Amino acid sequence: MYTFLLTYRNLKNSIQIERKNLGKKGTYATAIMFGLISLLGFFSVFWDWKSSIAPVVCVIVTYFLNRRIMILEHLKWFFFGLILVGLLLSWGIQLSFWVFILQFLALTCFLGVISSVNTIRDDRRDIIFSMNADHFSCLCPGNNDYKGYALNPMGYKKYFMTKDIDSIQQDRSGLLIVVKGEILRPRELRASEIAQILAYFNAKDIELIAAIPSPHIYREERELAWVKILVFGIPCALGGLSIYFLGNNGRNIVVSAISILLTILLVLLLLKLVNIWKRGSLNK
Repeated sequence: MYTFLLTYRNLKNSIQIERKNLGKKGTYATAIMFGLISLLGFFSVFWDWKSSIAPVVCVIVTYFLNRRIMILEHLKWFFFGLILVGLLLSWGIQLSFWVFILQFLALTCFLGVISSVNTIRDDRRDIIFSMNADHFSCLCPGNNDYKGYALNPMGYKKYFMTKDIDSIQQDRSGLLIVVKGEILRPRELRASEIAQILAYFNAKDIELIAAIPSPHIYREERELAWVKILVFGIPCALGGLSIYFLGNNGRNIVVSAISILLTILLVLLLLKLVNIWKRGSLNK
């Protein structure tokens, strides 16, 4: 491990590291989430196809309506019309209002999948790390931001003043930067890119000293790895086993749909419990 104590007399050049389509990670996650929910709506159509005709027709109408006007800009009026249609259907053909709303929302997620796929097709380059004599930026989510970072990594791009850097070092987990006593762990950097960043400072004749071990940093990162296994790995494994054994390997549509729904609910519940536990630990 190495640490650079920084001086700023000769920092005149700049460094910029890009990654192709990094922002698409969030789009992929969004597409998967929409896909799972729309899958539940798809299964519900086979469960009771007669009562599903109205929601399917409304989804088709919504698709063509959205091509003419931006529904998100008129979301309040759209939901008002949706509730009105649901009430009229429940009164006219004795269709359950809540079944209609839930089926419509689940099936509408298929439109979200289409939108996400169209976004994925577009190529772009995202700047994940940049630095010059005045400021630098990097992707540095907090330890509790893993869920948001997975959905939108570029949303955690933060900017700092270069003169505020206390030290920069490489350890077994990658690059570590200390800014005004705050520890930053820039994400998505490859070993060659970290070497490029360190060489950027080394070229400025900055004194190289041994890095100070940071056991608490490694402890927090180990806890984060176990949280990911607990929150995402276990529910997905249980959901898969339920679909395979109880759902007859997906042939029992009702049991398979319930297994997927319970998996999603279990993930959300565990995330809530982990956040409560983390807040309790910080308050001690």
